[in-house]
Amino acid sequence: MKTPLHDAVRDYIEKDMSRFHMPGHKGAGTDEFAALLPWDITEVEGADSLYHAEGPLLALEEQFARLYGTRRTLLCAGGATLCIQTMLALACGTGAAVVMGRNLHRAAINAAALLDLTPVWVYPERDAGAWFTGRYSPAAVAAALDGHPEAKAVYLTSPDYFGVLSDLSAIAEVCRAHGVPLLVDNAHGAHLKFLPERYGKPHPADCGAALCCDSLHKTMPAMTGGALLHICDERYAPDAKRLMSMFGSTSPSYPILLSCERAAAYAGEGAAEGFERVSRAFDRARLLALQKGFALPQGAADPAKLSLGFAARDMNAAEFGAWLRGFSIEPEYIGGAAGVLMATGFNRAEDFTRLETALGALPPSGASAPAPPPPLPRLEQALSVREAAFSTQERCLVENAAGRVAAGEVSPCPPGIPIVMPGERIDGAAVETLRGCGVTEVSVVSRGNF
Repeated sequence: MKTPLHDAVRDYIEKDMSRFHMPGHKGAGTDEFAALLPWDITEVEGADSLYHAEGPLLALEEQFARLYGTRRTLLCAGGATLCIQTMLALACGTGAAVVMGRNLHRAAINAAALLDLTPVWVYPERDAGAWFTGRYSPAAVAAALDGHPEAKAVYLTSPDYFGVLSDLSAIAEVCRAHGVPLLVDNAHGAHLKFLPERYGKPHPADCGAALCCDSLHKTMPAMTGGALLHICDERYAPDAKRLMSMFGSTSPSYPILLSCERAAAYAGEGAAEGFERVSRAFDRARLLALQKGFALPQGAADPAKLSLGFAARDMNAAEFGAWLRGFSIEPEYIGGAAGVLMATGFNRAEDFTRLETALGALPPSGASAPAPPPPLPRLEQALSVREAAFSTQERCLVENAAGRVAAGEVSPCPPGIPIVMPGERIDGAAVETLRGCGVTEVSVVSRGNF
């Protein structure tokens, strides 16, 4: 596969130019970064400019658009955060209402504050098992749109952090019937396009999303910060670069962009075979985990992610982490009730052997599991997200927080659903839930603000 960006930067290095330009290291070094630094350049002649791409960066974007089957795909060196900001700005502008899934990333909450958006919350169904966030139902989205016809878009996260997949195709049909675009945070799903055929086509670009974003660095071989904004509805293409540049750095990282080109090559040549191996290895691990009493997400889920509900076998987070690390396994995440392991084709066979050995070494669970967490309270929105986020704030003990207005979101066990969002009035039920999750303090709006 062609690598126009790599070729352009390599040609620049080989010219041995006197670098009277950023960055300050001038491509020189004697430490462990020495091999990387020559490739860390700025927008010199021949290397293109990200927000005005017409050379190798445009060619790379067009390559990604072909790989994912989109109208346009934009490169991003600012992670999915920048893509999320751009999506919401494109579809909603400022001061609009938007139907939003409650388990959204903090980046979307911050974008709502910056754009003065009013969230209309939809909550996932509890259909993935007691220990995991569930899916968004088409009926819940339709009800939210019926109740708020002023909403400009629907914004959901799928897959979620635990790999749970919502039925985006059915939700997209609901959005079309209501005349609004579906925006999807697919940060954990850049690889979904390259899964074995038996898993269908779960990538949002294949499910009717108007806009979606991928964090390439999460599941593809790109450096941290590499991401893609997929445009599936042509009407959003003309303004996308302009709005992305409003939120993003004017100095995008060329090493990150070069790593995105590497990910494109892998997507075209090795990803399908890699995720075939991963899915089969994790299928074996899931069978072992069930035998040992772990809870697994029920229903449609990402086969390249292994989410283990250790609370179901009465393990705590410290015990689960110590057990994994005792077999030289470092997980992606350990929360209060479940842990997450992620794999790609770059994981070694030895990695999966260690995992199976670790699972096999556990005794069967003989203890009764604790009760799963109760449903989250539904709170009154006392201030807008923007008003709360930009308010004067103070810290407050949770036991004294009833009646106060939250200044920020509180996710005691991220990346679960936030118990409290900015601008919501904390009530007694929220206090009890927060205390039960071990939260001792919250940030609240100072009383003099309203």
